[in-house]
Amino acid sequence: MLILTRKPGESLYIGDHIKVIIVEIKGNQIRVGIDAPAEFRIYREEIYLQILEENKKAAEASMAADSDLEGLTAAWSGRGQDGPAAGKVSTGGVSGTGVSATKLKATSPQVVVKRKKRDE
Repeated sequence: MLILTRKPGESLYIGDHIKVIIVEIKGNQIRVGIDAPAEFRIYREEIYLQILEENKKAAEASMAADSDLEGLTAAWSGRGQDGPAAGKVSTGGVSGTGVSATKLKATSPQVVVKRKKRDE
């Protein structure tokens, strides 16, 4: 840690673009001005620690949601022979149109694939 002594009105630079100015000393408080480009985020320590804690909670919630999605995917793909994972296809969809459809349970949406007829 670098420790410097500065009087009110004096400043210091961090790199080429951040200027820290001692604005005022009143009792046991120091007012500090910071001149920095907009792309630098500047936080008081207590706010920064709060942000870190919120980010940690959000990451944990995201990981839990991902595991829930993996469980849902596993449950969906393991539905058995009558489910979409069985991959049963009927080529006799609508008579004479060349339409094929995937057979699904009545509660599941149906997928219809239309194929162009080839001119022979």
